[in-house]
Amino acid sequence: MNPLDNSVWMWNGRSRDEVNQYVEFRHEFTLPQQAEQASLYISVDSEYAVWINGTWADAGQYDDFPDHKAYDRLPVGHLLRKGDNVLCVLAYYQGVNSFQYIPGTPGLIYTLETGMETIRSGSGAYCRPSRTYASGRLPMSTAQLGFTFEYDAARGDGWLSPEYRMTDEWKRSGPGRAADEYPAWYARPVRKLDVKERCGSKLITQGVYVRQAAPSDAIVAELMQSDYLSHRLSRSLIGGGGPLTLPSSGGLPIKPEAFPENGGVYLVLDMGREECGFLELELDGEEGAVLDIAYGEHLDDLRVRASVRGKHFATRYRCGKGRQRFTHYMKRWAGRYLQLHISGVKEKFVLYYAGLRSVEYPVEWKGEFRCPDRLHRQIEQVAVRTLHLCMHEHYEDTPWREQALYAMDSRNQALCGYYAFGEYEFPAASNRLFSEGLKEDGYLELTAPARSPFTIPSFSFLWIVQLEEHLLYSGDLEQAQAMLGIVRRMLDQHTARLRDGLLVTPGSSGYWNFYDWERGLNGAAATKPGYEGLEGTRFDAPLNLFFAMALEAAGGMADACGDAAAARGYRETAHKVKAAVHEQFWDATSLAYRTYLGGDEGDHYAELTQSLALCARVCPEPAAADLRRRLSCPDNGWVPVSLSYALFKFQALLAEPELYGQIVFDTIEDDWGHMLYRGATSFWETKDGADAFGQAGSLCHGWSAIPVYFYYAYILGVRPVEPGFRVFRVEPVRTVFHQASGTIPTPYGDIQVEWKMTPDGLVLHLEHPEGTVRES
Repeated sequence: MNPLDNSVWMWNGRSRDEVNQYVEFRHEFTLPQQAEQASLYISVDSEYAVWINGTWADAGQYDDFPDHKAYDRLPVGHLLRKGDNVLCVLAYYQGVNSFQYIPGTPGLIYTLETGMETIRSGSGAYCRPSRTYASGRLPMSTAQLGFTFEYDAARGDGWLSPEYRMTDEWKRSGPGRAADEYPAWYARPVRKLDVKERCGSKLITQGVYVRQAAPSDAIVAELMQSDYLSHRLSRSLIGGGGPLTLPSSGGLPIKPEAFPENGGVYLVLDMGREECGFLELELDGEEGAVLDIAYGEHLDDLRVRASVRGKHFATRYRCGKGRQRFTHYMKRWAGRYLQLHISGVKEKFVLYYAGLRSVEYPVEWKGEFRCPDRLHRQIEQVAVRTLHLCMHEHYEDTPWREQALYAMDSRNQALCGYYAFGEYEFPAASNRLFSEGLKEDGYLELTAPARSPFTIPSFSFLWIVQLEEHLLYSGDLEQAQAMLGIVRRMLDQHTARLRDGLLVTPGSSGYWNFYDWERGLNGAAATKPGYEGLEGTRFDAPLNLFFAMALEAAGGMADACGDAAAARGYRETAHKVKAAVHEQFWDATSLAYRTYLGGDEGDHYAELTQSLALCARVCPEPAAADLRRRLSCPDNGWVPVSLSYALFKFQALLAEPELYGQIVFDTIEDDWGHMLYRGATSFWETKDGADAFGQAGSLCHGWSAIPVYFYYAYILGVRPVEPGFRVFRVEPVRTVFHQASGTIPTPYGDIQVEWKMTPDGLVLHLEHPEGTVRES
């Protein structure tokens, strides 16, 4: 039974056309006794935060589709009491598309089961527009994230307090739809996020700033980016003489006389490493003081980069009077640094805390990797942390700029996560989100849940590869069976479009034919205004190679699900596609595969194309051996791969580990070690770091966690052969280290492996759980 049945989807009467709405709900009720086992079931479009009897309970709606809503179950009995109680909810409606959100109907629904009586959303609830949050069309942070926010603490009236008395501005909630009017409800498929302690921060520089004249509607982030900064010694600005760290019981008192007339005081805080969480402030100030707050991942501009290329990473907080504490639960921030521009202070301003309250997906680090090289061990640790920072409601490309679920990114993340966490329900839930975004043309939406003006065709094929890998690592036959019908619909459409064994590159403006960020592979014209599509007919080797991989992955899924005929059909089609790729794209003069046929791309040869051809086993021997040898050379003349797509290059080379194992792991040491030597605490989107993409590059990107996969799958050498590691192989690469050991989590339990090279050869010690068999 749906726990939300008979509850009402309610709002305050404002329409879905009014975007960026913050609405406060208050529901007072009486209990005859304490209800220790009570549960609150809740869902919203778009975000929520809940307080019971003045104490914060939880926050965070699962990213879902508007016609297929997820609800949370929150254990709240410890917050209830005998007698009068009050449930308060701050609900937020975004109302515009972003990369993890599709607008639905603004609304909130809940059921509080106490065991004695049931409290439902509906007539007993009162609501009003938020007094403190600004609603309406504020600047967008990014198109991927949605709006920035502004908060005015001076307008607060203590509505969360149990003793608060509602005024006439509170109205009974507007009429809404009953729960059973939705096509489907489902319980959150992954665990709720852990909201942890405040991240410690340290004041690392400070001074005064002067603001240029600006219109009243100027964007806060742009103002902060252009403010004139002048450094001052901390003792000239901050009284008390205590440590310059936060949180602080004594606080950092800013001297009122330090504030210039036409500007204010700035502080830059360092949390010590990349973090992700909710913005939190604690201060003692005066009404009229203003904090402009920017967040970022670096100080390359000698300040936090608050604004870049139309992206805005800043907000405004207007102070109330006296001691105040604020946490923004509606959107996570990520980065390492905060910059505060404080103005309007005449008498008093004491900062007790400014930073992030860490928010993490609750997962245990189960995998262990040990080798003699300290740098490689550090790379593995930072890669796992990078991966964890990019896991919340689903996999994220970056927690800073987008927080979006992409198929290609998540495939890298899932491969690493199986080894690091032994976590299976999380990737399964991400897979299901993708499946709900299947379009009529047989491709998936660019991200999920989202509606985008274009999609990346190759990512849809990688999703199918990801599905088979999930089956292999998790043994989750139920998901494979559920997804196989969707895979069949996708592949049937694409197979019907084959022309002489090849897929024609989709050419309309709805397709971004992206393969890598490197030269000639990014198809970036498709993302620019006015793009009208490809001219003429073009065939792309990467697209067809990804398609062949998807066909073979579908064959593996069909085999596991007992459909031998379908498996045979997919493999036969894959064989035809691969034969056509070799026949059409192989250049006997260059002894390499062209990237494109037709179109206006000209002769283009890329490491990615050669790597995919080798991974898909398109190239026959001995040409494949020659191709690997040239691929291993740093001056091979081909367009190189980026950090993320290096996975395919490394896999292609490790088909001959004795020859190329050292090269692969030396490359990991050079490229990922380079980031560590540059001070990285998480791994970057590309090797260019923050300078990439017009100085909007991410310094924490989940796809760059791939060294984790290679340490476990190749140095330790443990890979599944049959679903769930029921049968697994152990083939360690022995040319890089003389010994290695570690733990590989599986659905059956941990596999323990330890090996070393001796004068007599390889000595291997292996322990594996009952129900698993090592491939002979």
